[in-house]
Amino acid sequence: MKQFLSFAAAGIMGLGLFWAAGIAGMATEEPEHEISYDQVASEDEKAGVQEVGIEGMEPIYGKDIVEGIYEVTVETSSPMFPVEKATLTVKDGAMTAVLTMGGQGYLKVFPGTGVEAAASDSSEYIDFQTDENGKHTFTIPVEVLDHPIACAAFSKNKEKWYDRFLLFEAESLPEDAVLVELPDYEALKQAAKEKRIAALREESKREAEEAEAEGADGQETETGEGQSPAGAALIEMEDGEYAIEVEVKGGTGRTTVSSPAGLTVRDGYAYARIEWSSSSYDYMLVGGKKYLPLYEEGYSTFEIPITVFNEPMEVIADTTAMSTPHEITYQLIFHGDGIMSKNQTPQAAARRMVYMVFAIVLVCAAVSYINKRRRMR
Repeated sequence: MKQFLSFAAAGIMGLGLFWAAGIAGMATEEPEHEISYDQVASEDEKAGVQEVGIEGMEPIYGKDIVEGIYEVTVETSSPMFPVEKATLTVKDGAMTAVLTMGGQGYLKVFPGTGVEAAASDSSEYIDFQTDENGKHTFTIPVEVLDHPIACAAFSKNKEKWYDRFLLFEAESLPEDAVLVELPDYEALKQAAKEKRIAALREESKREAEEAEAEGADGQETETGEGQSPAGAALIEMEDGEYAIEVEVKGGTGRTTVSSPAGLTVRDGYAYARIEWSSSSYDYMLVGGKKYLPLYEEGYSTFEIPITVFNEPMEVIADTTAMSTPHEITYQLIFHGDGIMSKNQTPQAAARRMVYMVFAIVLVCAAVSYINKRRRMR
């Protein structure tokens, strides 16, 4: 009996030691890459994030695309997550994309939000790969085109997850690759632009009413010496309509403005009528003041104050050409020695030439008709 109790005690002690060792082993076991919620970027740290897509877009799924490999345009919600190139693969109704990044600031991505990434196992993260050019690439699942997709990115420097949104544009695929009818994207952009302009006009009207109410309460607005309330520079010319040579710098370099531009002198102050080579601008900022387009159709045209001559004048123009509005900084240079009468502009000369040719054609037609009548007598 004593021998049995001895064996039993030894067994119990052995089991106890095994259990204790197991608990200790579990206590020391840690995930290889533990991510906590404090590694999710706060709202203040997500500066510059913008919406992607155009109102009215319809989602396009893998079943709507012919199987194959395509180059596809990707819009990102942040310039801090630049995608240089994207290759879309469609097979068995599923889509994946290889994103070639413009930088090396992110170590991994996750198909979801930053909070979801922090709550997930590290095995679900997508690590970067390096291509033959040394670029970082990520191969991610693509659930849908023409619809924002959440994609959290882990910053190498900040060691935090940042929420990003991607939109793969179905319009960028070959026409014969899409099996469903796509919307009129230009019409969607124009409708979105008109909606934004209407909202901006309403906001401007409300601000003007508030400013007028403040003025009625006896509050005065401050203006700089020698400047109009709009910031326009003084010019020693009689009030009237003129034209002025102008050049534009900045942006992508593809957008231009008509030159000469219209120059209006009112109460001794100078204002320019700027016509862009694009119809996608919905407002301009000059000295922090917002200016809306004069017309809703055709090329974007604005009347803005000229704050300085013969030197770069910084302006901001908001464009809707990239699906979602983006503010772009430009420099306009108004050449003070290039001021001319409206009748001296190439446009005016061209109009006069057209009128002259039209008049000559009418005279020739009239002479021909008269001669023909005489021969018939």
